[in-house]
Amino acid sequence: MQNTTTVLSRHLPSRTVGALALFGALLLPPAAANASEAREPAEVYRQVCAHCHAPDEAVGPVITNAFPEAAQEAWVNYIRMTVRNGRAAMPSFRPAKISDAELEALSAALARGEFAETATDEE
Repeated sequence: MQNTTTVLSRHLPSRTVGALALFGALLLPPAAANASEAREPAEVYRQVCAHCHAPDEAVGPVITNAFPEAAQEAWVNYIRMTVRNGRAAMPSFRPAKISDAELEALSAALARGEFAETATDEE
């Protein structure tokens, strides 16, 4: 038996495909591209990361521990790559969910250990 792929546009009129695309675009939250719209790192951590990485959740590893200053740049790069591309059970997060500016601030705050006390206080 051969595998077949069905292309949506072959079976629907172009007007319908365009309407579906527009509807889908309206459902997506707008990316916080402007610095004025960017959420604070603590807010991004609470809204996106804490669901799995909070110490009491035990789903993902604890990511709030501070890293030595010499390792912070490498940790920031690792966080950025993991958030954008995913890894193992962690999904990837596109700029529509976490903007580049938010990700930059979040990864720097995580590397400095800014949420270490907050994470243990929430237990």
